[in-house]
Amino acid sequence: MANYVVTSGEPGKMGGSKAKEDIINFLAKDNYISFMINPYQTNKFSRIWYTHFRLKKFFSNDEINNVILQHPIPSPYIVDNFVKQLEKKGKTKLIIWIHDVQSLQRNGDRKKQEWEIKLFNKADVLIVHNKKMQAWLREKKVLTPMIVLGIFDYDNPVPIQENVPYEKTICFAGALFKSTFLSKLKVKHRLYTFGPDMPKVHSENIIYSGQFTPEELPSHLTQNFGLIWDGPEIQTCAGTFGHYQLYNNPHKASLYISTGIPVIIWSKAALADFVLENKIGVVVDSLEELDDLLDNLSEEDYQVLKNNVVRLAEKLRSGYFTKNVIKQLAEI
Repeated sequence: MANYVVTSGEPGKMGGSKAKEDIINFLAKDNYISFMINPYQTNKFSRIWYTHFRLKKFFSNDEINNVILQHPIPSPYIVDNFVKQLEKKGKTKLIIWIHDVQSLQRNGDRKKQEWEIKLFNKADVLIVHNKKMQAWLREKKVLTPMIVLGIFDYDNPVPIQENVPYEKTICFAGALFKSTFLSKLKVKHRLYTFGPDMPKVHSENIIYSGQFTPEELPSHLTQNFGLIWDGPEIQTCAGTFGHYQLYNNPHKASLYISTGIPVIIWSKAALADFVLENKIGVVVDSLEELDDLLDNLSEEDYQVLKNNVVRLAEKLRSGYFTKNVIKQLAEI
């Protein structure tokens, strides 16, 4: 019986993120076969042809056990038809691994929400980021059994950052165009940013440090803390992107942790509970607290966080949380 992990992508290249690619690689160790769906059809005719003819090859295999669908795939039409064909297989189990709930990302998109909830209820199992996301889905009448991931693993090729002097520095990596809080933030400690579209207006202690591939970036993260924040405000995570932190596990958290860097995160973020439980960082209500927090954190207290992060980094690099999901799937 074959197990598959299904992801969006064009022939010869991934159409998703590093998170999806890492899951493919970690699942390969559990004998999951990678299958790419190409949702990037140029017109309606090619979409119909691809869905009803090219995808038929996938279903020609009578021995399909588990199918892990990495959501989202950017074509509801193709996804709906793929799931419909899977349902005809009878004994095949559909597991949807949620990377993003798009209706939460686009807060207020009722049409998208209705479609996603209907899709999630067709699955046999959902893999969700955390208990906050699980509770939101239950509130929206998603009845499917759920496995809580905890945090995304991160295949990090760079040696874990262990012996770095405590200089109270911070790094922030991501799509900087949506991180407009950077234009308002004033800090006396140095904050280094990485990624595309850095806001032109920012204080002198916010230092733009370039854009790198996911494989290169960890070697440039030599700061003491990694910041997890989003939206236009410094007093709270606000706006569409900030609101999303109430429910999701930002992948940059896995980047920081797998590199060996403790994190600073918004106190109301869904991932804040994980950070506190594992003693791998600190939480703040507002970025106005940053300077005081760093000034009052002793080198000894920092080293406790650092040691915990280094231990957790080994787990993320080995695919620990992905393996735990597979173990739980076998029990459902």
